[in-house]
Amino acid sequence: MNVADILGQSLPESVDKAALISGIGKSRRQLTFAELADEVDDLVQEFRFQGLRPGDKVLVAVPVSIETYVAMLAILKAGLVVMFIDPAHGAAEVARCLSAYPPAAIVATRVMLLLRFLSPEIRRIPVRIVAGTVRGGQDASLLTQHRSSEDSALLTFSSGSTGEPKAVVRTHGFLRHQLEILNRVVDPDPADIDFVAMPMFVLFNLANATTSVIPACNMKRPGRADPRVLLAQLQHEFATTMVASPALLERLADHCLRTQQSMAAMRCISTGGGPVGPTLPERLSAVAPNAVIKTVYGSTEAEPIASVINADISVSDKRAMRIGAGLLVGRPVQGCDVIIIPSRSGTPLGPYSEAEFAALALADGEVGEIIVSGRHVLPGYADPISNRETKIEVGRKRWHRTGDAGYFDQQGRLWLVGRSAAAIRDSRGTVYPFQVEYAVSAVRGIRRAALISDQGQRVLVLETSGNEFTADCIKAARCVADKQIDRIVTLRRIPMDRRHDAKVDYPSLRSLLDGRWTRLRLNALTLLARFGRFLRELRLKIRSLHIVGH
Repeated sequence: MNVADILGQSLPESVDKAALISGIGKSRRQLTFAELADEVDDLVQEFRFQGLRPGDKVLVAVPVSIETYVAMLAILKAGLVVMFIDPAHGAAEVARCLSAYPPAAIVATRVMLLLRFLSPEIRRIPVRIVAGTVRGGQDASLLTQHRSSEDSALLTFSSGSTGEPKAVVRTHGFLRHQLEILNRVVDPDPADIDFVAMPMFVLFNLANATTSVIPACNMKRPGRADPRVLLAQLQHEFATTMVASPALLERLADHCLRTQQSMAAMRCISTGGGPVGPTLPERLSAVAPNAVIKTVYGSTEAEPIASVINADISVSDKRAMRIGAGLLVGRPVQGCDVIIIPSRSGTPLGPYSEAEFAALALADGEVGEIIVSGRHVLPGYADPISNRETKIEVGRKRWHRTGDAGYFDQQGRLWLVGRSAAAIRDSRGTVYPFQVEYAVSAVRGIRRAALISDQGQRVLVLETSGNEFTADCIKAARCVADKQIDRIVTLRRIPMDRRHDAKVDYPSLRSLLDGRWTRLRLNALTLLARFGRFLRELRLKIRSLHIVGH
C-alpha cells in the first residue's frame, strides 16, 4: 500500500523516458525514470544505514527541484514520513513546528544546514544529509517498505484562517485516493510534457509515466516569477500541458500579450491554489489558442473539490461574474460530496443525526458555507483541537468545513463568493468579498481589488495597473460596485498570501491600511498645527501693522 510504488508501476514502460527536467541553458538537468529510481534507492540505502526506522519523520528543506522529489520518493519508499514546513510561515512558526513534531533526520542544501548554528531546533535533528550528494552503493533495486493505508506518509502545516500553522497528516491511503480522484479531473497522457508548479501533480505525473518540467525560477512568490524565463523554458522543452497557480499564469499571460508571443503547443492549462478571476481564462485562451483552460477548486484539506473548463463558461456566466455573482468553479468532481449550510464561522457544529444534517442544507441560490466529504478529504488535523471548528460528525460520516462561502446554481454548479469569515454584515445587508472584488477587477486599469470593513464602513481597496490607471477607473469601480461601498483606497500592491501569491491577505491589508491611515491622520494633524501657527503669526503681524499705522 506504500504510495511510493507509483514509481515502480510506471518504470517498466518508461525506463529511458525523461521523468523530471529542471533548469534551463547550462543549468538544465534531466533524470530518466530509471535514473530517478536509482537515485531514490541510493538515498533509501543511506536512510537505512543511518538507522532510521519506518514512521520516523524526515524534514525536507530543499528549494523545489529534482532533489526535492528524489528525497520525497526515497523517504516514502523507506517507510518514513515526509515533513515539509513552508518557510513563508516565518522563523518563530517554523521553530514551533519543529518543537512540536521533532524530525529524526533532515535532507537539505548545504546553506540550509548552516542554519543549525542559528536554530536550536535544527541543531537537535540527529541525522543530517546534504541533498544530491548520496551516490551509488546498491547493486539492485531495493524493496519498498510495506506501509498500511493508515500509516502516515506526509506531514505539512496549513496556516488556516488564524495564521497559526496546523499540522496536516496525509496517510498512504489518503494520497492514493487523491491520485485516483485527480485522474477524473486531469486527462493524463504519457506523451505529454507537463510544466508543473505544484508538487502533488508531479507525483501524479510519475504515476502516469508523464514527463514533468520543474519551473526554472524561485517559486516562493509565483506572482513575481520572471515570465521571460518561464516562456523560454516552456518553448525549449516543447511543453504540452501546464499546472500552475493563478499568480504565475497572470504573469505569463500578461507577458505573452505584451510581447505578442503565444503558447500554441499547449493542449491544456490547469490552475488552482487560489481564486481564478473571470479575465484570466480569457487571456490564457488568447495566448494558448489550442489549449483547454481548466480551473480546479480545492483546498489543502480537500483537493480537488470542483472544476470547470473555459469552454463551459457561457457569455451569461461571464456577465454574472462581472455584476457580482461571484466566481464560477464548476461541478463537484466525482467522489466528492458537496453541500451548502448556513455560515457560522468560528462556531463548532455537530455532531448531527442524518435527519438533522439534511435539514441544514440550503437550497440552490442560497449562500452559505461550503462543506465537503470524500475519501480524498482530510479526515482531521494532527491536533484534535483544530478539528473542532473544521469537522462535522454526521453518523459515521465526517464532513470538512472549507471556510469558503458559496452557492449552487440551478445547473448544479458551484459558485464562490469569498471566505465566510470575510463577509461584511451591516444595516444594508450582507456582502461577500468576491461579489465586489471580481466585478471591479474586470475594469481596465485595475489589477486587483479587495473589500474589507473598517470602522463600520465598506472599504474597497484597488491595486492599480501601471499607466492604464486613471481617475476614470475609480469612477468605473464605484459604478460597478453599485452602492455597496463607502470609500475607495488605491495601493501599489495589495498583500497576498505567502504560499500561492493568489489570495488576498486580509489581516496584512488591514494592518497596512491602519498604518497608512494613522500616518495620514498624523500628517493632517501636523498640517493643521502648522496652519494654526501660520494664522497666529499672521494675526500678530496684522496687529503690529495696525499699531504702526496709528
